[in-house]
Amino acid sequence: MQPPFPSPTATWHNESYAAIDPSNSNLSQAGKTVIITGAGSGIGRATALAFAKAGAARLILTGRTESTLQETEKLLAESKSECRVFAVSATDESAMHDVAKQVGAWDVLVLAAAHISSPSKIVETSLQDWWADYETNVKSIIIASQAFIPSAKPGAALYTLAAGAAALPPAYTPGLSGYLVSKTAQTKIIEFLAAENPDLFACAVHPGMVDTGIFRGSGADPSQLPMDSVELSANFLVWLSQPKTKFLSGKMVWANWDVEELEARQDEIKESPMMTVGCQGWPYSPAAA
Repeated sequence: MQPPFPSPTATWHNESYAAIDPSNSNLSQAGKTVIITGAGSGIGRATALAFAKAGAARLILTGRTESTLQETEKLLAESKSECRVFAVSATDESAMHDVAKQVGAWDVLVLAAAHISSPSKIVETSLQDWWADYETNVKSIIIASQAFIPSAKPGAALYTLAAGAAALPPAYTPGLSGYLVSKTAQTKIIEFLAAENPDLFACAVHPGMVDTGIFRGSGADPSQLPMDSVELSANFLVWLSQPKTKFLSGKMVWANWDVEELEARQDEIKESPMMTVGCQGWPYSPAAA
């Protein structure tokens, strides 16, 4: 079921489908090194499983809790992917740089670590809790970029998990300012990374409405919403990791959008400010200036 949101594709998906199935030979990730933060649960864990299914050579899993990372590693035991686990916080600059040194060259970096503060009005919220959203959702992206981009292979891909709700009027999402403001900043960071690193494919991906700890932390009730499967999110990231998706670099995309219909609009998407952060009513485009 599609929520009442606009979409650049006529087809809307809540479940994975054939075009993004990681077992497809055209989506093979053979020989690739894939790094995933927040890999101990939720979308991060599902993403590790999807890239393993696509034949990734190495999976580098990071997260704060070693026991949950080990659970993910066990789920990967029968795959052909080499797996390494690093129990580190995404906000620990020194630790992330150390991981980068140990990993070396890489192909795909999925920044799935996230934090959501307790829903509260700005004037009533705990400043420490509110700012923790920025520590994980913004600062950790900068830390990871500085740690890993220098060792990225040509054509490497970097993804953050965006929040589609950040584009909604605040009247629809009261109490979620910390999370959604930090996610908006994260999306703008992706635009800068794409502009500053022409050989890097950088994309912000709204994974859909998936029943995760972050989702429940927002106060949302999954029984009242058109939920999406975690496989849709994870498999969409695998689909993105191929050369023909480069027209989406610097953009924010939704895992719900149909990939074949996106491809059909690639010239329009690439040359326009579509799917970027801007000011409504002021759609600046260098091509039109």
